[in-house]
Amino acid sequence: MAAPTYRPAGPRAKRHPLSSWQGPERRFDLITEGTVAVVAVALLCVLAASLWGSPDGGLTYPKAPASPPGQAFSARYWDTNDPSDLTQTAVQELLGGSETAGYGPPFNTTSGASQEFIGIHPADIAKSIFGLTLPINTANDFVLAPVSQIVAPYNPAVAVAVRQYKRAGGDLSPGASADQLASPQQATWLNNYAKALAASTAKFTPTTITVPPGDYGPVPVIIQAEQLIAANGSLDGFLQGSDNQLGTDTTNGTMFFGDGTLWGNVATAQGVAGDQWGVMNELWDYPGQVWLWLYAGMYQVPALDPSGNANLDLDVGLLMILLGFLLPLFAPWIPGVNRIPRWIPLYKIIYRDYYRNASTKQPPAPAPHKPDAEPPAPAT
Repeated sequence: MAAPTYRPAGPRAKRHPLSSWQGPERRFDLITEGTVAVVAVALLCVLAASLWGSPDGGLTYPKAPASPPGQAFSARYWDTNDPSDLTQTAVQELLGGSETAGYGPPFNTTSGASQEFIGIHPADIAKSIFGLTLPINTANDFVLAPVSQIVAPYNPAVAVAVRQYKRAGGDLSPGASADQLASPQQATWLNNYAKALAASTAKFTPTTITVPPGDYGPVPVIIQAEQLIAANGSLDGFLQGSDNQLGTDTTNGTMFFGDGTLWGNVATAQGVAGDQWGVMNELWDYPGQVWLWLYAGMYQVPALDPSGNANLDLDVGLLMILLGFLLPLFAPWIPGVNRIPRWIPLYKIIYRDYYRNASTKQPPAPAPHKPDAEPPAPAT
């Protein structure tokens, strides 16, 4: 076999960096640097948490009883502290009068409910392409299903009441429109019962409701069963139910709680409501998710009319796309914006060592070319 011939390296051959680097050099101990960095960051985290960490507060709100630190909002807490609000909200879920029932896509097919921008309804467009991605039927998912599965099998009176209510009509399919959730007969029962619950003569405990007699049909039995499972905690487990071993989907519970008033009262008292910078606060004025300042700040802009703008969420989302994505992406080509670094030269602070040396020293002369060493001749 003929010995391979040596071909000298071409002009694009790689050179060893140590043979061509002419800049400054210093020793670097990776282990020491990494240890110092980890210890320093840990100490800074402990210090920052002790100075600015949020308290582990409870669910406080005006005229509320003391709440254990760290207690989470739940249907049980709701029923214990404001059974009137829970029961009236459950009636509205059956009637289709809650905010969730009338929200539109991605939860239901309620027409004319989706937010718009210059006549365009992005949620309806998405529904036509992907369908309802989070279908919710408030009557079934929040009231009838938990009562039917948890109480009815062990309470004949509740089972009869659920059957009677369902025979009266109403659409219990996932994502049904708000105006289809209750039939005319069911609407009559529910409206009569809602008026009785709102009257000053109504009396509430976490497990009972007392109202004057009226044409309510099976509704009182169903609502009282809802109270029962809220009071013993089983409604919370149902709302967070999942086919997985550990359920982490809190969508249904959050939507149900948000339809009531107590949820908003607690949020306002804790300083985390939307008009209080929301998630920017972690209980009262303690720092929260500071990286969401742009998103939370949009809800404080008076020009967007946060209290009366039906399209506020969509407006904020579009502004986030504009200011959080498109503006940074095209900033180098936008006249005026691309001059900001020259007007506010923060980069000179970041690269201060370079500018300090560049003002006093000449750049190093290029190193002479060193040809690569020839490899040893192969043994013959």
